[in-house]
Amino acid sequence: MIFKYIQEPVQGALLRSRDSLIYLNRSIDQMGWRLPPRTKPYWWLYYIWTLVVIVLVFIFIPYGLIMTGIKEFKNFTTTDLFTYVQVPVNTNASIMKGIIVLFMRRRFSTAQKMMDAMDTRCTKMEEKVQVHRAAALCNRVVVIYHCIYFGYLSMALMGALVIGKTPFCLYNPLVNPDEHFYLATAIESVTMAGIILANLILDVYPIIYVVILRMHMELLSERIKKLRTEVDKGDDQHYAELVDCVKDHKLIVEYGNILRPMISATMFIQLLSVGLLLGLAAVSMQFYNTVMERFVSGVYTIAILSQTFPFCYVCEQLSSDCESLTNTLFHSKWIGAERRYRSTMLYFIHNVQQSILFTAGGIFPICLNTNIKPAIIWW
Repeated sequence: MIFKYIQEPVQGALLRSRDSLIYLNRSIDQMGWRLPPRTKPYWWLYYIWTLVVIVLVFIFIPYGLIMTGIKEFKNFTTTDLFTYVQVPVNTNASIMKGIIVLFMRRRFSTAQKMMDAMDTRCTKMEEKVQVHRAAALCNRVVVIYHCIYFGYLSMALMGALVIGKTPFCLYNPLVNPDEHFYLATAIESVTMAGIILANLILDVYPIIYVVILRMHMELLSERIKKLRTEVDKGDDQHYAELVDCVKDHKLIVEYGNILRPMISATMFIQLLSVGLLLGLAAVSMQFYNTVMERFVSGVYTIAILSQTFPFCYVCEQLSSDCESLTNTLFHSKWIGAERRYRSTMLYFIHNVQQSILFTAGGIFPICLNTNIKPAIIWW
């Protein structure tokens, strides 16, 4: 069943952390970004598909956009010019992010193995249910993004068919739109579907991986609250539980470190492109003559900010989770414990005070303030 990975938990069919990536991985497979080992049969077919996608998305689209600008530049009004420039900025930013992910894609498989390791600590039913709900939430996010992104493509395609003009006016040296309109529209729609799918993957993957990280942080916080609460256990058992919590936190930190270089690079490009697009939108607003044009520009601005807002919000919540984990650990029942327990606890408190933060390009933190500032400047 298509939507079985977004349903509520059912006994005997609970999802694991890695199941949060099912829909995302299917999209990645469609883009040809997960190359199979050469030991598998017909592996070369997938390699050919990867090459075709790279040529169409990373070469044909930029070429078409550049040639469109060159050929139509003399016919551009000031408004058309600023509107046109925004498309290459957004598209080329997606291409640069895609290249980064392609070179760092092995970090995805490493992170998935770490998800499995973190799941081994989820032995209680309530913990497994929480893992299932987080995985289902991540899959729902991917479905929602698909509806939004490809809904836009569908509307653009229908509008093109109504007015008799290709949806994105890409230059095509092989097919003349005036002579073969439907063929040119089909080629343009398929290639733009590729860049839209790539953009979807690049916008969604940080959200999913960090949501899973937050979920395991919450589970760790619950385990810390229960330390030394069971009076029937001895000192050795209490100490073993504390050591397990230390190991859990270490694994969570390593999980974040594996993802940090990829997220840092792609989000830096994303936030930079958002800043450029907001600047271009602000300038183009000065040349709009009708209220409708200004309204459309405002809607477009909201759409731009929505590309970065969800992940900035998740990172903001992660920062709060780290602070909450420190307070939870400090207020746990460690006073009166044996010496080795208190020594390990002090070491643990020192480690959890170092928050798991994600930065854009290693320059500025990814948070709501970072996402909101460009909008304030724009207005």
